[in-house]
Amino acid sequence: MLRMVVEVGMLVAALGFGALAIRHWRAQGRPVLRGLGLAWDRRAGRDLAAGIAIAGLAMLGIFATEIAVGAITVAGARAQSMGELGGWVLGKAAASVKEEVLMRGLLLSGLVLALRGRRALAILLSALAFGCIHLSNPGASLLSVLGNSLGGVMYGVAFLCGGSLWLAIGLHFTWNFVQGPLLGLPVSGMAAGGVQQVQDLGPAWLSGGAYGPEAGLVGIAFRFVIVALVLLWLKSAWRKGTRGAKKGAAAPFGVQ
Repeated sequence: MLRMVVEVGMLVAALGFGALAIRHWRAQGRPVLRGLGLAWDRRAGRDLAAGIAIAGLAMLGIFATEIAVGAITVAGARAQSMGELGGWVLGKAAASVKEEVLMRGLLLSGLVLALRGRRALAILLSALAFGCIHLSNPGASLLSVLGNSLGGVMYGVAFLCGGSLWLAIGLHFTWNFVQGPLLGLPVSGMAAGGVQQVQDLGPAWLSGGAYGPEAGLVGIAFRFVIVALVLLWLKSAWRKGTRGAKKGAAAPFGVQ
């Protein structure tokens, strides 16, 4: 019941702030898809690929670090058909697109307008909301709220600084898919398959325990690594002039 109440409340907030953003885009004559950061072009494809690469490397880094410090161990292989794995791909992709459209494309865009362009504050508020909606997940804690909130910062920076939602979608999908269906770790308190079985050895504050890396210091540290890599990717893209703007121009985002 609590989970349903939280999710409905967040949906109402996202649609409310999103309506503000959509009204702004229409007044400017901008297509809603472009405002949401969902317009597809060559840049979008590069951003999606970059998000997949960055989050994939980071999750492998988390896995390797937790094994190295003795926080987890691989307990064996798990039989999983291609059909099951394909189902996980579709499920995680759909969930990532839905959450990014709601939490970044609508909520964050509307917050930037409501806060008169204070992007940092808008990112922090939307990220805190993102962390809190996971409080009803099994095994949630204050540390997991911090980890999930930093995930919101990560996706928010990718969206606002990049002007495209595809970078955030690539990050979000890959974080969840590699973490659960591929590596066998819990995803925000939920079992998510896995081609291998992983045994958590703890302590939970380090590994994240039954909640997954979002609630552990190793996973939290790698959130900062991802933010740094995202900024490096965007800086490189702007320097090369592949983001559709002149050198020195401010990065666009959904509500401009």
